[in-house]
Amino acid sequence: MRSAMERRLDLLAREAADRYPYYKAWRGEDLRFGDLPLVDKATLNGCRAEFESPMREEGIVTYTSGSTGTPFRCIKTKKEQLELAMGIQRSRRRVGIPLGYRSVLLGNSVLADARMTALYANQVSKQAPHLIQGRCSGLYELALYFDKTGLPIPASLQALQNWGEYVQPAQRTEIERIFGVPLLDYYGMEEIWLIAFSNGSGRLEIDDQLVYVEAIDPATGRAASEGEAGELVVTSFVMKSLPFLRYRTGDMGRILPGPSGGGPLLELLPFRVSQIKLPGRAVNASVLRYLDRFYHSLAVDMGMTQFQLVQESPALFRLLIVAEPVQASELSEAARRLELLLKQCLLLSELEIEVERVTHIEPHPVSGKCQPFVSKVL
Repeated sequence: MRSAMERRLDLLAREAADRYPYYKAWRGEDLRFGDLPLVDKATLNGCRAEFESPMREEGIVTYTSGSTGTPFRCIKTKKEQLELAMGIQRSRRRVGIPLGYRSVLLGNSVLADARMTALYANQVSKQAPHLIQGRCSGLYELALYFDKTGLPIPASLQALQNWGEYVQPAQRTEIERIFGVPLLDYYGMEEIWLIAFSNGSGRLEIDDQLVYVEAIDPATGRAASEGEAGELVVTSFVMKSLPFLRYRTGDMGRILPGPSGGGPLLELLPFRVSQIKLPGRAVNASVLRYLDRFYHSLAVDMGMTQFQLVQESPALFRLLIVAEPVQASELSEAARRLELLLKQCLLLSELEIEVERVTHIEPHPVSGKCQPFVSKVL
């Protein structure tokens, strides 16, 4: 007998075959969820019209390149955003964050300049939040600032929350020691938001009300054995305006049995965090998320399908793009725009930019991802 989750997934597959042109070839009463093909950003970008569902209201649009080097336009209805947001709040409530909580969100700029760390620290002191959110590396810098300066930690603080970055164990230890509260972990994607959140034991627990997660062999697409590491493939139960069914994340991890009454557990595999090496300092590459709209504009204007920003030296950056044939003047204009944006987010006055059209970008040999940023600076 099929489980409740299997029946739910089979129903979702049949609904997709009836609703979206892309899945009509799989239509049939005997359709099973596992019969659906794996998809990724390139699939959705390549035949977007076959996936999008007619919307009665104007969608809310965001952009992401994530960690795959493929620009992507995300769209959600207000109803979808509300349901996704409620899922996040539900996870926070489970670990004791109160309703109506106050929160401070650290921007990526906290990693670009020590003055921004001081600014955020003063903001935390004044606002007395229950929760501080940011990338683990940013929270670590903030913790070190509080420790170094002796700035009082608000008594209201109940937790910190990482998002968008693998939690380094050493950084977790220092963050929790200095702030005296737990560091919660959030794993998600801009496309579908929450996938897994820290449970009461500090383990990442998949929210199976929002998503279903599989682990596959990235080379063959076959299911990994229980507890075996594989590429994570996510299906959203919420997203209908643009479906994400068996959607390849490019991330590697293990899915393990969860606690009684809870969802499965998720263990992410760590990869080294990229650093932008600048004269006298290093900046976390997550600040480059400020370039997402720029990359999306290149996808629209030049037909760019992939990119990789390579730091050749502290002052030289080369942008490789896989795109349709373009004029030299278009590449020069892209280089000019990129120079202005990089100077702004890296707080540099001088740097050199080159933009080069290529036919292929090699993926990382371990993760299989086409990394959006690579530094060759030792």
